[in-house]
Amino acid sequence: MWYALVEQQRQWLRAWRAAAQYAGHACAAWPASTLACAAASCYADLYEPLLGLEAEQPPFALEAIALDGRRCKVEERVVAHTPFCDLRRFSRPNTTRAVSLCTPLAGHAAVMMRETVEALLADGDVYLTDWINARDVPLDAGRFGLDEYVTMLDGFIDSITQDDRPLHIVAVCQSTLPALGVLALRAQRALAPPASVTLIGGPLDARINPSTLGLAAATHSLDWCRRHLIDTVPPGFAGHGRRVFPTWLQQAEIAIVYPHRYVSLIERYAQASSRGDANALAAARRALLEYTALLDMPGEYFLDTVDIVFQRALLAHGTWRVGALSGAGGSGTLVEPAALRDTVLLTVEGTHDAVTGAGQTHAAQEMCSGIAPDARQRLDVAGCDHYGLFTGERWRDDVHPVLQAMFALGEASRTRSSSQSRRASGRAARAHVSSTQSPGTAPGPASGLRTVSSSPQ
Repeated sequence: MWYALVEQQRQWLRAWRAAAQYAGHACAAWPASTLACAAASCYADLYEPLLGLEAEQPPFALEAIALDGRRCKVEERVVAHTPFCDLRRFSRPNTTRAVSLCTPLAGHAAVMMRETVEALLADGDVYLTDWINARDVPLDAGRFGLDEYVTMLDGFIDSITQDDRPLHIVAVCQSTLPALGVLALRAQRALAPPASVTLIGGPLDARINPSTLGLAAATHSLDWCRRHLIDTVPPGFAGHGRRVFPTWLQQAEIAIVYPHRYVSLIERYAQASSRGDANALAAARRALLEYTALLDMPGEYFLDTVDIVFQRALLAHGTWRVGALSGAGGSGTLVEPAALRDTVLLTVEGTHDAVTGAGQTHAAQEMCSGIAPDARQRLDVAGCDHYGLFTGERWRDDVHPVLQAMFALGEASRTRSSSQSRRASGRAARAHVSSTQSPGTAPGPASGLRTVSSSPQ
């Protein structure tokens, strides 16, 4: 078991780090130690995260945001819990809408999207899927695959929609497929749709312009993935014995497959350090820790994703059935995105996205044919990579403003629809009143409506 060996090495490195830090503090008074301490601090900031030495994920620490030129307090708490994921709410005073941010279960901890949450708090309360490290989930919690993912999101949406505020769904990367799946299934059950749906950089049809990652997933058999990419959690963790896609494999992927993102964060750190800007340096350090905060993925989920998303492309083929894999028996329920209506849809892609190929997210435009054409919009962000779609300057300047416009459009459309529905109901009620009146009578509106609901005169 490689997992046990890697974890043992991490324990040794943690012990070495603790000893080095103790020695550094003991020698801090020596003049010659200043340079050595600075070098050690730089090493700890830039390279230790890649070794996975931190046992805990960094906190969100969003205590307040700047809003309309003032500091606005933010309250953070878990409002729903499952063994594999918490629904974490970030709220501020005087909000009139709810934004459900579906974070990807793709290796990164949800804290990587801290900046996304901070921006969306300007629009309303943010409900975020905060994934729990699979190594910490006991075996008796059962399996967690795509079926269970969809079921979990369904329950989370139910808990958010209890307060009657407009709800907006924002799904990023891998989460776009289960998010669209659950919204389609809810529409098929005649449940009210959200005011808007935004799908960002996700492999809804991985056959289109496949990325390097997509090609690797499509060309390796499930048996190969099971034998080479899935390991068993060793003793010492609550999830001992659970099969997972471990973080140490994902760290290699970050360092080798997507080095440019890490290099850009190092450059940001170096620039802040050279300027002597303490605030910028703290922000750069936090961004590094957030990006390198990883978690083990449940093995069933990883293999389901390889199979359903990349190899068989079931959603794109119109043959994805939820409930067929969960062990409940039966063939499951067919997912039909065309059932989704009375909402607005935005799909977002970056022209330099090396994770999700061009057109894979915009494929939802055709899948969701039940949504009116003028309520479906697509956004292509020129020169933007995958991570820029939800963090950094491109997210702040190009993507988020379009989301805000879609939020307003969705709520305006909902208001017009409600007004039309009320007018139609009023016309039907008045027509029904007229049909029950004796010739020549003209009751007032209120008495007339009450007469209809009681026994005929």
